[in-house]
Amino acid sequence: MNRKNISIWMLSFYLTLVFCFPSLAGAPAGPEEIFCGLTADGRTVTMTAEEAARIESGDNVRNADGDTGGNGGQNPEEGTSGDGSLEVSKNFAYTEEDLYVLAHQICGEAQNCSNEEQLYVGSVVLNRVNHAAYPNTVKGVVFQKGQYACTRDGNYYREPTAQNWANARYLLENGSVLPANVVYQSGKRQGHGVYRRTKHHYYCYY
Repeated sequence: MNRKNISIWMLSFYLTLVFCFPSLAGAPAGPEEIFCGLTADGRTVTMTAEEAARIESGDNVRNADGDTGGNGGQNPEEGTSGDGSLEVSKNFAYTEEDLYVLAHQICGEAQNCSNEEQLYVGSVVLNRVNHAAYPNTVKGVVFQKGQYACTRDGNYYREPTAQNWANARYLLENGSVLPANVVYQSGKRQGHGVYRRTKHHYYCYY
């Protein structure tokens, strides 16, 4: 090993001591204790004592996008915000009433249909909530006069299945699975073109 390589090695060793073990290197201690470690792919990482404790305890640590690891956030059934809204990982909040109404609407319109059909039915509701031509709440859309037959024939008031609840929750947490301008779910063509036709409904553009 020549002198240049020795010098580079000594400098690298010293810098490692400074950043990872400041007290051994004679550097002044920072405001927080720093821990060093190696990742599985050989990269050196540093973290504060607080971060190390969180990892040790199994708590989720936020990544660069601000999301937590694991399931991405609280389970809506386990945590609510101060105003009663259920908070999820994508910073989208919905109320218990939203979940109740959407699950019953899916039940009333497509209770025993496939998951795809149920998601389409619920997506039309969410698309309408975000469309200027319709009410801006889930309840307002579902109970808008003359829109959903299930609110008139009594099917809305049936008990949703576990899958109805799951599909409603999925949509509220992740958003519509249909293009934003698909706001018609009907037994016939409506609006300005058909996006998709299933066994049960036409899904059409505004």
